[in-house]
Amino acid sequence: MDTPLFIIAIIFGGLVFGSIARFIVPGRQPFSLAETTIMGMVGAAIGATIVNAVSGTAEFDRLDLASTIGAIAGSVLVIGIATVVADLAGWRQQTATVTAAEIIAGGESAAVEFKSTARWNVHTRARDDRMELVIAKTVAGFLNAEGGTLIIGVDDDGTALGLDDDLSQMKAPDHDRYELWLTDHLERCLGKPALQFVTVTFEPYAGTHVAMITIEPSDGPVFVDEPKGGRTADFYVRMGNSTRRLLTDEFAEYQRSRWK
Repeated sequence: MDTPLFIIAIIFGGLVFGSIARFIVPGRQPFSLAETTIMGMVGAAIGATIVNAVSGTAEFDRLDLASTIGAIAGSVLVIGIATVVADLAGWRQQTATVTAAEIIAGGESAAVEFKSTARWNVHTRARDDRMELVIAKTVAGFLNAEGGTLIIGVDDDGTALGLDDDLSQMKAPDHDRYELWLTDHLERCLGKPALQFVTVTFEPYAGTHVAMITIEPSDGPVFVDEPKGGRTADFYVRMGNSTRRLLTDEFAEYQRSRWK
């Protein structure tokens, strides 16, 4: 085989074997297409070397059943190890930075939700535990679906309200204390493992500031407990532009399709 064609075949094979390995390895792997291809190439080379050593041949350009199985097994091994290392190191694939203003301009959707406040009821003009629980349910819904963004401090139309009402309920009315409260609240309701998929930032918008909660898809189901009650373990998921609670039989069916 000509050298250019051989190189193209290696790259294409790496892409194919890497993609197959990512499908086989459980969980979510934070790797780009290029990283998947490279790991597929390395894994395929390792697998082919083992197969050739067992069969007693030094031919690396043949593609029989044994070589194919070896290449896939090697790719699964490499990507599996890389996934474990990525989880331990807390690595996440970087995405393009999108501002709160850009997200708000697009309106609410399956991946975006607006909330006026997280603690303060704008109708009763008092703190409301139900508002806090709604925040936890919304975050859980995104975790259990495809991820998304929750923005606190704007109404359903995207009009800026800011965080002053929520901040008034804190001993130190600043963003650091707000983030600490929000993180503690989500830990109580969703459990500490869920926090690795949640990022809280504060951004200027229309003369005030909003809290932007970026949520990645969870690698396992996340359940919601009431912050001041017993363990309820309710399951919520984002469906369309709303967050919905699933019953036991509905959750079982959803789990089979969502986390294979």
